[in-house]
Amino acid sequence: MRKRFVPALLLAVVLSATLAVASFRKEEVKVITLDNGLKVLLVEDHAIPNVALYTFFRVGSRNERPGLTGVSHFIEHMMFNGSPKFGPGDFDRRMEFAGGANNAFTGNDMTGYTDWFPAAALEEMVAMEADRMQDASFDPQVLESERGVIASERRMGVENSNEAILNENVLATAIMAHPYHWDVIGWMSDILGWRRDEILAYYKTYYAPNNAVLIIVGDFVPDKALELVRRYYGPTPRGTPPPAVITVEPPQMGTKRVLIRKEAQAPRFQMVWHSPAASDPDFPPLALLENALLAGKSSRLYKRLVREEQLAIAVGGGADETIDPKLFTIFVQPRPDADLARLEAVIEEELGKVKKDGLTEAEFQKSLNMIRSGYFFGLQSINGKAGALGQAEILYGSWEKAFSRMDDYAAVKPERVAEAARKVFQDGNKTVGTLVPTGGEK
Repeated sequence: MRKRFVPALLLAVVLSATLAVASFRKEEVKVITLDNGLKVLLVEDHAIPNVALYTFFRVGSRNERPGLTGVSHFIEHMMFNGSPKFGPGDFDRRMEFAGGANNAFTGNDMTGYTDWFPAAALEEMVAMEADRMQDASFDPQVLESERGVIASERRMGVENSNEAILNENVLATAIMAHPYHWDVIGWMSDILGWRRDEILAYYKTYYAPNNAVLIIVGDFVPDKALELVRRYYGPTPRGTPPPAVITVEPPQMGTKRVLIRKEAQAPRFQMVWHSPAASDPDFPPLALLENALLAGKSSRLYKRLVREEQLAIAVGGGADETIDPKLFTIFVQPRPDADLARLEAVIEEELGKVKKDGLTEAEFQKSLNMIRSGYFFGLQSINGKAGALGQAEILYGSWEKAFSRMDDYAAVKPERVAEAARKVFQDGNKTVGTLVPTGGEK
C-alpha cells in the first residue's frame, strides 16, 4: 500500500470499527466472584451460536525465581496432559469432537487458556477447564516426556536462532535484578533440573481460583452459565495468596554493550532502553512513537535504514506492555555487509529528531489511527472481547480498563511524545547488542 492512501483508509477503518463495537458496553459485563475467589466475567453475544471461554492466571515468568525459570510455560503444557478424570490428550480430543478449538500462551505477566466452541458444548468445556485447574496430574512419566519437549523447544527456538540468542543476551544484560531478566522459556539448566515437588507447589500456588479470572463471551444464558461455573469451579478450594513481586530494577548507570561472535550468514543488531510499565502515563505516547518509528514501510526507521541508506532488510520492535517497567526495543536485520556503527548512528539521529521536535501531525494521526483500528477490530469477535477483558484485568488491574484504554490514547497531546522520548532514549539508559558473523569485522 502506498503511503498517500494510508491516512484516509485508516480513518475509515477507525470509524467503521468504532461503529461495530458500539454495542459492546461496560454495562453488558456481568461480574461474579465465587467464594473461592474466582472472578467470573459473563458477556452475552448472540451474533453467532458459539462461545469463547478464556481463563487468565496471574502468573508468568515475572513470578519465577532462579532454579524455576520457565516453569510457568512448562505448566501451560502440562495442563493439557491429563488428570485423574481425563487422560493425556483428552482435552484436545473432546474439544475437537465438540467442534471447538483451543490454544494457550504464557507471557511475562500472565498465562492464558483460550477455548472456542459451539454453544451446545458449554457444560463439557466448563467441566474440563475446572478439572485441570484443580486436579492436573503431573504424572512422572508424562512430566519427563514434556520436559524433553520444552528442552527441544528451547534448542530450536533460542539456541539455533541467532536473533533469539542476541535477544536473550541483551535482555539479561539490560535487566539485572527484576525477573524480566530471563525469557519466558527459561534457562536450559533449570528446565533440566526442575523437581516434581517444586512444580506441584508452584501449580497449587499460582493456578488456584483466587489467582484467576474466567471470561465467557458468546451465545449462552447467563443464569445457566453461572450455574455451571458454580457447579464445576465452586468445589475448588481457595489457594494461599501468591507472594508479591517486590524487586524493582535499579536505574541503569551507563550504556551497556553486548557483542556475540558466532557462525552466521548476516549480522544481527538490537538496541533497548528501560521503559515504563503499561499503566504509566508515558506508555501511550511511547506506543504511538513505536508505530511512527517502526510500523510499516512509511515508518521513519524503515525509510532511513532500508530504503535510503540500504543498511538493513527489516526493522521492528516497540514498547513492552507489562505490569512492571521493562524495555523499548529496536531490532534490525542488517544487510550482510552493513556498517553497524553507521546503523546505530542513524537510529540515534532519528531518535534525536523525535526528542527535539516530536512527530509530524501526519505521523501522530497515523499512529493513533493504527492503534485504535487494531483495538476496535479485535472487539468485533467474541474471542477479541474475551481477550481484551482478560488482559485489562491482569495488566491494568481491572477488566473495566478495556473500555477506557483508547480514551488514554485519544488524550495524548503531540508534545507528550517528545517528552516521553526524552525520558527514555538516554545514553545511560541504553543497551546495544550486536551479533557479528565469525570472521567478520573486528
